[in-house]
Amino acid sequence: MLFLLPAIYIIFGWCIGLNCGYKPVVFGPYPDIPVAVRTGLLGSPLEKISGSKAIMTVASLSEAEKGNAGDVSYFKREGYFEVPGTWKFVSPNYQRMFTLAGEYSRAICHDLNGRSLGSLSVEDLNDFLMRTGRLKDAEKLKPYLALARLERRYPYLYSETVLLSTAMGNIFKDNMIPYDVLGLVGIVVLFIALSLRSFSLWLYYLCWVFSYWFGRIGYHNPILVFTTEGRQVILWSFWHGFIVKEGRLFLAIILELSVIIFGILAIMNMFKKIRKGKSHDYV
Repeated sequence: MLFLLPAIYIIFGWCIGLNCGYKPVVFGPYPDIPVAVRTGLLGSPLEKISGSKAIMTVASLSEAEKGNAGDVSYFKREGYFEVPGTWKFVSPNYQRMFTLAGEYSRAICHDLNGRSLGSLSVEDLNDFLMRTGRLKDAEKLKPYLALARLERRYPYLYSETVLLSTAMGNIFKDNMIPYDVLGLVGIVVLFIALSLRSFSLWLYYLCWVFSYWFGRIGYHNPILVFTTEGRQVILWSFWHGFIVKEGRLFLAIILELSVIIFGILAIMNMFKKIRKGKSHDYV
């Protein structure tokens, strides 16, 4: 029964990925998307900072209703939204670009030429759809509103992307308490398993490590599993995304320690059996 829990975690993540992340949902095109044109940033002309005279980004309706102010002007532009947003990832090992799904709580805005205009939260997109009378599109957005609440309330369950997580972005919190919960739990489980001499307990912990990683793969990018290069990216992501970028220092340490400790115990048990066998032969 205990092994059903990590299995349920994997199945739930893959069901979400196959139904919501396998193919992004396009909302639009709409002719009245509010955009903000900025000519300055933090009180300085934008041209001095970036070399561009102005920059255009998508804006929420509540922001646009405030009206023009200083170096910001609001207009309406034709474009469309994409949920979940996608981003390009170049694998350093294979030098190939992959399209990965982003977080479900953000909607990426594009103009009709495909150029990105930034992003809105799905709550702001829902507000735009409801207030402009696009109720059918608002119905299509409801699953992503639920997923956005899930990611916001329980960020440690499923991170924003396969390769990076806000929930585990730092090894230490502000009060200097380690934030690598999975690795710290592994230290406790390892000592308990050694004291009880229960290798099955340690295997159960490793099962959770695998399910937490593999469940997130399906949650965001199930398409990767069906290609050879995609499977290579998945393997790469375990070491370079799941551990390094999430600061899983303690997890990496405890996995190495477990190999050393259980390896030594296995060798000691083997010698004990050999000695017992020789003593029986002598008798």
